[in-house]
Amino acid sequence: MTIYSYFIGTAGSGKSTLASFFVNWFRENTDEVSIISVNLDPGVKWLPYSPDVDCRDYVNIEEIMTKYNLGPNGALIASIDMLCTRIDELKTEIEDFRPDHVVIDTPGQIELFAFRSSGNLFVSSLNPEKSVLIYLMDPSLCRTPSGYISTLLLGANIQYRFLIPQIQVLSKVDLLTDNELQNFLNWSQDQYSLEEELNKRTKGLKREMSIKLFQTLSELGTMHELIPVSGINGEGVEELYAEISRILSGGEDFFEIY
Repeated sequence: MTIYSYFIGTAGSGKSTLASFFVNWFRENTDEVSIISVNLDPGVKWLPYSPDVDCRDYVNIEEIMTKYNLGPNGALIASIDMLCTRIDELKTEIEDFRPDHVVIDTPGQIELFAFRSSGNLFVSSLNPEKSVLIYLMDPSLCRTPSGYISTLLLGANIQYRFLIPQIQVLSKVDLLTDNELQNFLNWSQDQYSLEEELNKRTKGLKREMSIKLFQTLSELGTMHELIPVSGINGEGVEELYAEISRILSGGEDFFEIY
């Protein structure tokens, strides 16, 4: 049984940093369960880790820009689409490691993976039944109640696209004060608290839309309790691992299964 964890979020939300820490933490805790990292961003120039499988070995964005006379954004789109034609090779390389857990670091530009058919192809070609989305919510984008709702809406949109379990994490919590962190946790743990803040701090059409979106997200069950994490000091990484185990391993400790 191989578990696939897709780290996904807006640009700058800390996906690569958290993915790197998670893989290192996993390896430090066991020698019996294998984990590998996969980079799916063809345009990244630097990573805080050395990926075991790297999409840049299959597509070269600079060559694509030159060959097809494309700008950076067009070349990124073309690169992802071209990578799809080599998905079987990528899958074989992953499976050759015989991993128990695969951490997939998705592109910095979220739309490349979340909103193009290529993203669904990657997930469906691997192991969708044992896959989970790790959705990173950037604190800088959701400090206000309406910003928080819009970030949740993006997460719901992503989950709708893939229809696999999603874990919502608040990233970069090492940059937050205790009061700021508690505020986010209150919103995620007590939906009435968030609704009250929306009524207090928004007006007119914005308030009306925010409340209706809040109600819709609540009815859909896409508002979950946040797991605060940091890819710098490791806060919340163990809790994140436990939630992945709960969802995909029936609550059993993954380290103890093997």
